[in-house]
Amino acid sequence: MFYLVKIWDNSDCFLKKEILYQSDNDVTAMQKASAATPDGCRATYESIDKEKYEKEKTQKTEEEEKTIIEEDIAS
Repeated sequence: MFYLVKIWDNSDCFLKKEILYQSDNDVTAMQKASAATPDGCRATYESIDKEKYEKEKTQKTEEEEKTIIEEDIAS
């Protein structure tokens, strides 16, 4: 199974990073999420479909690039 870990800064609650990884079960997934979380941060993890996640991430990146280009044209 694939899991997505989201690491949050505990002081101002902003998303620091996302990590996609593979694990055999929920217990080892939780252990890996815990090991990847730096001091002063918190993490959430969820099982996901890898292909769906990568597709959504690509679409989000394309939308952000389009927005940046439109802002540059407008300025």
